[in-house]
Amino acid sequence: MDRNSVIGFSLIFLILIGYYWYTAPTPEQQAALKRQQDSLALVETQQKKAPIEELDSNVAAESEGTAALDSGMLKALGGFSSQWAGDQKGEIISFENQELKLAFDQRGGSLTQVVLKNHRNADSGQVVLLQAGTAQQEWIWNAPGYGEVSSRDFLWQVARQSEKEIVLRLKGDQGAYMDQVYRFDPAQLYKVSYQLVLHDMDAAVQRNNSDLELVWNSRPVRQERELKWEKQNTTVVYQIKGEQPDKLGMGSEEEEVFKNRLQWVAFKQQYFSCILAASNGFATDSKVSASELPETMTGESAEAGDPIRQLGARLFVEYDREADKTFDFAYYFGPNHYRTLDALDLGVDQGQFQHIVPLGWGIFGWVNRYIVIPVFDLLDDRIANMGVIILLLTFIIKLILLPLVYKSYLSTAKMRILKPEIDIIKTKYSDLQKQQAENMALYRKAGVSPLSGCVPMLFQLPILFALFQFFPNAFELRQKSFLWAADLSTWDGPSLGFHIPFYGDHVSIFTLMMTASTLLYTHLNNQISGITGQMKYIGYMMPIIFLGVLNDYAAGLTWYYFVSNIITFSQQFIIRRMVDDDKLKAQIAENKKKPVTKSKFQQRMEEAMKASQQRSKR
Repeated sequence: MDRNSVIGFSLIFLILIGYYWYTAPTPEQQAALKRQQDSLALVETQQKKAPIEELDSNVAAESEGTAALDSGMLKALGGFSSQWAGDQKGEIISFENQELKLAFDQRGGSLTQVVLKNHRNADSGQVVLLQAGTAQQEWIWNAPGYGEVSSRDFLWQVARQSEKEIVLRLKGDQGAYMDQVYRFDPAQLYKVSYQLVLHDMDAAVQRNNSDLELVWNSRPVRQERELKWEKQNTTVVYQIKGEQPDKLGMGSEEEEVFKNRLQWVAFKQQYFSCILAASNGFATDSKVSASELPETMTGESAEAGDPIRQLGARLFVEYDREADKTFDFAYYFGPNHYRTLDALDLGVDQGQFQHIVPLGWGIFGWVNRYIVIPVFDLLDDRIANMGVIILLLTFIIKLILLPLVYKSYLSTAKMRILKPEIDIIKTKYSDLQKQQAENMALYRKAGVSPLSGCVPMLFQLPILFALFQFFPNAFELRQKSFLWAADLSTWDGPSLGFHIPFYGDHVSIFTLMMTASTLLYTHLNNQISGITGQMKYIGYMMPIIFLGVLNDYAAGLTWYYFVSNIITFSQQFIIRRMVDDDKLKAQIAENKKKPVTKSKFQQRMEEAMKASQQRSKR
């Protein structure tokens, strides 16, 4: 491995380590979780087991003592008082299609549970995106002469139900009513259209304070085998009208209040999301939040179905007390599959939901969207085995990069041929600047550029880092087996039963194979380039460090790296058979006979070096 290759791999290593450090929780965040008081942990545990009406402490407090209505409340609520819930619990109403099974609580007419019928969690149970006891949905408004009223204060009646639609109604005086309408979309099975319909409700809503507030809270539950990555990828994603989607960070507590209209909000997990979109947007002062739960609830002992974070949204819609007003919304409950989200239509700007899938920023995201994913989808349409798809994808990528690999090899070979002359210059001149000047002169005479081996590697970096982001987030790999790996979206191999610092408590076999092949590649490259000394050992250290860093990553990623190494061996073997060192020597000798022409850049570099030498002599 020559100096340029070592520099290139060093840059790769530093960026990978930086990404790993940036995405990992900070010690302060971990310490803050451990300092949670026992009393708080007890409260949170009780909330986890409590029914949904106890999820929000404010709502729970309001529910106490509501069994009876005084005369003032009766007058304020009018005909709606007949459906006052008091301390009654509502019935649970089911509604389902081929993909989704929904459950509504008659108390509040709220959506309390969402089950994906055709997807499984790490324990082979059905994926539950919203779960009774950990999810909350309610509307809040102000009633004249009474104050704040919640939809959960009432028992809503089923006004109409069919296979495609369910209407939950709150009836008042003289034909006034409020409907919550849920409809399945036959063309998009993960989509649920949602309407809030107000008819003659103007008298029931206080004047000059008529905005309606939708409170939507959820504690997403564990679905995946690797808790660390699932927690790291569980957050709130949102889009402000006219801007690109954004998300809350992974701090212990994050909150964002918006002065512009929100288009949609998503409660995102590693491989699934719940999205709520408003056709006319949500009004200003809407707020989203994300916070950690006590470690007693989210430690490594957490099982599938246990909550892992607290996500929330308080969303406002404008109501000018019209006699008839319909608010149009749409839900999406489904996988974070790039093509599915890209085609998703929720009545707002289309082509934005795919940003929920983290494909990397800048050029890395561009490479994934326009190169990697189209090729991956093309193979996925024709081949069922994901391991074979990754193999073919790797072969195609390496074939595209072959001209760059060939150019890099030629540069390495030329530098190896010039190495004896460079060593002579090194022994002849003790001054480092003089050595550099003589080396540059030798390169120009020989027609060799020392950067020609490094530049091809830099062109490969966008693809390398794009795939580093793609494989751990590709829904297609989730629970897909290959060889001994039961799930290519997480690490493969056995658990150790104990923890090794910097390595972990398990063995990823594909990572071991990748490390072994990288060490072999480094050994062969050192022989080709003739590199010696400290640079030689640095090349062996980096694969060992990668062994610890990548042990937790998706098996699909390390399988790709292993296949990439094997293909690189084959390419280099073929290129070595094609390239004749004697011909290269003759070409370099011919170049030395030709007059040296200096570019303007080379002239400026020489002038700068001469000026530096003169300053050092003063």
